Amino acid sequence: MKLFRFFILSVAAVAAGTTNAQTPRPPAAASTTTAQTPSPPSVAGDLAAAQEIRGLVERWTKAFSAKDVDSVMELYTDDVVAYDVVPPLQYVGKAAYRGDYQQFFSQFDSDIHVEMRDLHVGASGEFGYAMGLQRISGTLKHGQKSEMWVRFTSLYRKVNGKWLDFHDHASVPVEIQSGKALLDLKP
Repeated sequence: MKLFRFFILSVAAVAAGTTNAQTPRPPAAASTTTAQTPSPPSVAGDLAAAQEIRGLVERWTKAFSAKDVDSVMELYTDDVVAYDVVPPLQYVGKAAYRGDYQQFFSQFDSDIHVEMRDLHVGASGEFGYAMGLQRISGTLKHGQKSEMWVRFTSLYRKVNGKWLDFHDHASVPVEIQSGKALLDLKP
């Protein structure tokens, strides 16, 4: 656990070193529901590794949009730990996280649209990260439209020469007094 805390602090330090490394936001009029970032991502540390991780983010976006749980799960380590916006507090291991994805995908009638904003990507040695904002939208099975912005952080490590996601954290802001999630905020 102490090693994990040290790693998190190290990743935060690398992230803090990327001053002004935000992907510019597209103009509001150019907002789209496609799985694209309108300009090159910001990168920190090892440029080649950061670009590989950027490629994983793009693969995840395509697989997630198509509700392809097998392709999504190929991107994770077996011991992944994930904190999602839905209970429980954490998903430990690939099987548990697969169940979370399957349950989420099953609620949608159509493909899911993902829009990324403020994407930050970096890597140093055997560890890397991606973080930013995601707009997730689609049509639910009962016909209702669903749309929300979430904050995400994904941590990666090299496993047998291949980058894999070993930790995801997705969250939404909460209004402290009421304890209610604020799902209508926009960047």
